Amino acid sequence: MKKFAFILLCCLACTLELSAQKFAGMINRTTVYETYQPARITLTTGRVIMQKEANVFLKNARLLFKKGRLDMEANMAQIRAVEFADKSYVRLDTMLAVVTDTLGNNRVLCTTTIDLAAFTNREINDRIISNFEIGTEQVSMASLDMVALEDKEYPLVNNYYFEVNGKILEANERTITRHLNRSKRSRLEFYLQMPDFDWGNPEWQHKVLELFEKK
Repeated sequence: MKKFAFILLCCLACTLELSAQKFAGMINRTTVYETYQPARITLTTGRVIMQKEANVFLKNARLLFKKGRLDMEANMAQIRAVEFADKSYVRLDTMLAVVTDTLGNNRVLCTTTIDLAAFTNREINDRIISNFEIGTEQVSMASLDMVALEDKEYPLVNNYYFEVNGKILEANERTITRHLNRSKRSRLEFYLQMPDFDWGNPEWQHKVLELFEKK
């Protein structure tokens, strides 16, 4: 049964490799940073706030901050961007996305979250392997708190996007093709036929980003 569970996880990772959603490894905490870090927060109003203790919650890629001893989740509707010492984030709907590449006014964005479906399946598999009876019991998503449980590892997944002329495009063939002219579509098709093409690869992402340059 353990061998079966391992094969299942490997198959999941291989499937993610072929899409814009990519397995990003395992982590034993539920925040990006192990400890809260200073951050420069830009609000939608343009106002800038310097926050001494901030983090990103991997359950939903939202901003966390300390208020006294309490962990608080920010109102994402008010957030435009967040800058840590090593990463720059922009708000993408209700999530924070890391800016991984920039070319002119266009950018590559990446959201990193805990893969809750994979985490649930793993919890169920672990219970089966350990000979616990599950019956109708379900793993509660609400149990995934800001403080990681001891001896727990969480699978991470990256989702990639292109921000082009202010529009957010999912990193997949269908979406990107619709926003390219005929000659550049041919170029994209050429890229896609390459055996090592990967939407999650920074070099290929940059090549795709170049397709949106006006020449």
